[in-house]
Amino acid sequence: MKHLGTIDVAIVLGSGLSDLFGERAAFTRISYEELALPFARLAGHTGEVLVTTWHGKRVVMFAGRAHAYQGFNAREITRNIDIAAESGARTVLLTNAAGALNETFKPGDLMIIADHINLSGLNPIIGSGLADPFINMADAYSPRLRRLAAEIDPQLHEGVYAGMLGPTYETAAEARYLRTIGADAVGMSTVLETIAARAHGLEVFGISLITNVVAAPQTSHTDVTTAATHAAPRLATLLDALIAQF
Repeated sequence: MKHLGTIDVAIVLGSGLSDLFGERAAFTRISYEELALPFARLAGHTGEVLVTTWHGKRVVMFAGRAHAYQGFNAREITRNIDIAAESGARTVLLTNAAGALNETFKPGDLMIIADHINLSGLNPIIGSGLADPFINMADAYSPRLRRLAAEIDPQLHEGVYAGMLGPTYETAAEARYLRTIGADAVGMSTVLETIAARAHGLEVFGISLITNVVAAPQTSHTDVTTAATHAAPRLATLLDALIAQF
């Protein structure tokens, strides 16, 4: 099994974002199989680790995720975060494609994740063997990095991300419920990675690329990945500027 060596920053790329930095740097590519990372093929997720030096930092990007709806458990889903922490990363940038619940959001918008609601019924700390499993999740998403991102791009939204089990999209009633309990966007990833990252003491920045309006007629995974691809350059510019200022 290959090892990543020492890294500074880890990035997890969500649906449709695997080629986010393709034109900005040269990468060494390592397949998930070579790192014994769990993965199931899905459009918009390539299943590769991209390694490069960026603004003087060694950066590793996980292009694709394992999801619970593909049959993986919470510990498997967050193995990428474990590897990043074991390789010395102190910061993780989590990206995802998400559906808008907040009526002021539209496809193509970016939302800084200020907080999350874990509705997946899963938690990677269960069965982890941690001596102290009671991880404090207050300010799980770094206030420092959130402020920095807002300074870089003042047009960013900020809101609460609801993490669902999936793979079905939400019904109209579920969308109303999620909005009622305070969620601004919804998706099927990220929250378990954030929990795992905080357990490792990593600083977390999360951002959602809004690809669709929840409960809109005929939303499909193809629609989501297409919208993510079109809006990706703005997200790439933001992450590039963040890494430069770490």
